[in-house]
Amino acid sequence: MTQIRERRQHPRCMGEGLIVLIGGRGYPLVDISISGLSFQGGGFGVGDRVTVKVAKLFKMAECVEGVITVISAEETVTRGEFEPTLVVMGYIVRHMSEVTGVKPNYFK
Repeated sequence: MTQIRERRQHPRCMGEGLIVLIGGRGYPLVDISISGLSFQGGGFGVGDRVTVKVAKLFKMAECVEGVITVISAEETVTRGEFEPTLVVMGYIVRHMSEVTGVKPNYFK
């Protein structure tokens, strides 16, 4: 099994309760941070720019749209880096706050 070198700049949070939507298809989220995400799914190539929606699994209307650049593509897991926007960052920080029970210091 190949080991992935840890290159993350920001701590990642489990993707608990979130799903990634690409072209109307849902992919389970592995983890997420303000700089990127990992999801279960293949068929993407390193360097691909992909428009994604990150949504709450049981409240799909509560979603945010962003663009990722694929930085790692394996058979079953794809990792991408966000093109940063305040809207995406705020959504992710609020999710992390819900999962950890810690109120965010920014994006209130």
